[in-house]
Amino acid sequence: MPFVRVNANTVVIIDDVNGTARNLSAYITSVSAIGRKVAALDVTSFADAVERIIAGVEESGEVTVQGKWNTDATGPNGYYPALVGTINTVEVGPNGTAAGARRIRGEFLCTSYDVLADVKGEVQWQAVHKLDGTLDGTGTY
Repeated sequence: MPFVRVNANTVVIIDDVNGTARNLSAYITSVSAIGRKVAALDVTSFADAVERIIAGVEESGEVTVQGKWNTDATGPNGYYPALVGTINTVEVGPNGTAAGARRIRGEFLCTSYDVLADVKGEVQWQAVHKLDGTLDGTGTY
């Protein structure tokens, strides 16, 4: 039987430029896929009848967070513009922060922060973070 869970208790914590952890969960509506992957290196030779590959170095993944834009001093717009170009801790807890709950954490370079607006749509924001180093996908709270 598949396990289906509503993500109402997902937590997203991102350090500000001073290293203070900020819980942005109330302002975030989506988080892109976050995980580990390695480059597949082709080592096929003329003697092989099929393609052969080996694992290469771990790739530096990206994670995009997005949500409803606001001007609250404690919200994303209050400190995100200063994050662009800096490396900060990004932590996602898909199942909240209860003891033993899984967390995915790493150091990420904030590569962009944008405000998105449509004529008849809701004003939103999004930020893109690129992994610097190894992602800790096995930690718990």
